[in-house]
Amino acid sequence: MEIGPITRALLRNKIRFALIVLQIAVTLAVVTNAVNMIVAEYKDMQKQSGFDDDNLLFIRSRPFAPEFDKQEYRIASAEADLRALRGIPGVRAVSNTNFLPWQGGGSSGELKVIGGDGSVYRTQEYVATPGILQTLGVKIVSGRDIRDTDIDDDPNSTVSTILISRQLEKLMFKGKSALGQQIGNDAGTNNIVGVFDPFYNPYGWPIHEYCVLFAGHVSRTGARFLVRVEPGMLKQVAPMIEKRLIATNGGRNVELRPIPEVKSQYFTQNQIVIGAMAMVIVLIIIVTGLGIVGVTSFSVAERTRQIGTRRALGATKPAIIRYFLMENWIITNSGLVLGILLAYALNYLLGTLSSGVTLDWRYVVAGVLLLWAQGIVATLMPAMRAAAVPPVIATRTV
Repeated sequence: MEIGPITRALLRNKIRFALIVLQIAVTLAVVTNAVNMIVAEYKDMQKQSGFDDDNLLFIRSRPFAPEFDKQEYRIASAEADLRALRGIPGVRAVSNTNFLPWQGGGSSGELKVIGGDGSVYRTQEYVATPGILQTLGVKIVSGRDIRDTDIDDDPNSTVSTILISRQLEKLMFKGKSALGQQIGNDAGTNNIVGVFDPFYNPYGWPIHEYCVLFAGHVSRTGARFLVRVEPGMLKQVAPMIEKRLIATNGGRNVELRPIPEVKSQYFTQNQIVIGAMAMVIVLIIIVTGLGIVGVTSFSVAERTRQIGTRRALGATKPAIIRYFLMENWIITNSGLVLGILLAYALNYLLGTLSSGVTLDWRYVVAGVLLLWAQGIVATLMPAMRAAAVPPVIATRTV
């Protein structure tokens, strides 16, 4: 067996080979965690809100006319806008709301079940007029939608009519129905008339599926609307919306944002992370491969006379190639063992410093197989070059 001579040769050059072992280990640790991050980011990008995102348009009215200083005027203007928007060909549904999918627009609050055990739950909170569920493209699970008679725009009111998401119902009522129940806090009491599903909107707090929709107008700093159009008509309807609203009331500016554009902007960071991690993976694999080629080539050049002597004594070309592949196998395995430990240590560190995802063992296995294959490919060419040297020339080399 050649393991003994190979091991002795490695020990004579332990610093050189220790460095390549460390490089392989670091490569495995970085590559597996980078792939883990890429998959996690990609999964985030595949999450669905449950809304008809591709056919939604967010509209914001920014008033400058002095008449908008009065609440009654603002509400009347918002109602006129709703009627105008519903009359545009291609518009399926519209609601006056501050909810902007994939961004927010409302706030978060802490609520508890009135008459419950006192547990407090944080949720997203938005205001909307009737038609909000049809506009989003979600369904009532139980109860009913908001009605015009539910709206109370009195800022001093302490009782509101609300809809809640199905996941919030499960969280707060532990599997029981929320219909007819009340939730609230020191600011007031809210009557639940309907439960809708699905709902997903990313938020700073981990409350992505929890939502309360309050019946009311959004007009304090300018009206906001969500408009749902017929499939594929977003580009055709958008120009008509702006013209119709300005014609209805010219004392404001109108801003339109297609929800697909909002969603794309939200995932910009994910796309940057995926691109950066992909570049890191490619670069570090290339550098490691070149490192293995360099070390093996130097080892071949350094032992040219020894190789020639072995060839003169009857060693075949396959035997020479096998020798260097075995040497690489020992180096690579040592690096991979260390790399597995480093991979999980790095993943633990990332999880401690941020909300990192636990490393999937399958990525570690794939990384090990990849680096094994890379080690063989990187070693094969220098080894074949060594085996091709004629014995008579090799033995004359000093």
